[in-house]
Amino acid sequence: MDNEKKFYLRVGQNAEEVSEEIYKEYYKMRRRERYLEERDIAHGQFLYSQFDNVYEDILGEELLKDSTKEDVCDSVVTKVMIEKLRKSLKLLNDEELELIIDLFYKEKSQRQLSREIGIPLMTINSRKDCILKKLKKHLEN
Repeated sequence: MDNEKKFYLRVGQNAEEVSEEIYKEYYKMRRRERYLEERDIAHGQFLYSQFDNVYEDILGEELLKDSTKEDVCDSVVTKVMIEKLRKSLKLLNDEELELIIDLFYKEKSQRQLSREIGIPLMTINSRKDCILKKLKKHLEN
């Protein structure tokens, strides 16, 4: 007769035989989860799992809106605006386009750009303002 102790874990409706190492590791992990939940509750933190049984077959975390998913309407508006901006940028001459690319796409400061191309800072600033007004006017039409 085999005197070796057998270990089982419940998987769905079935009890599956596992090694002693897996059994101990599983219950160690479960105890750690309970400890963390108890600690969170003691500190007044809210747990999504508190809503697990509010609705059938829905976990508490599924009740929250996923803020990482972009709204379809916002996505469409963003795409339309990007396309309008692309068309507007085509209206700029090479010098104006290069200034916008340096300032907004390459994220260079006006001071840095002034030093690089040897144009006074105030000139860079006024050119930028004129270009932005030109783009705004076209985007509003």
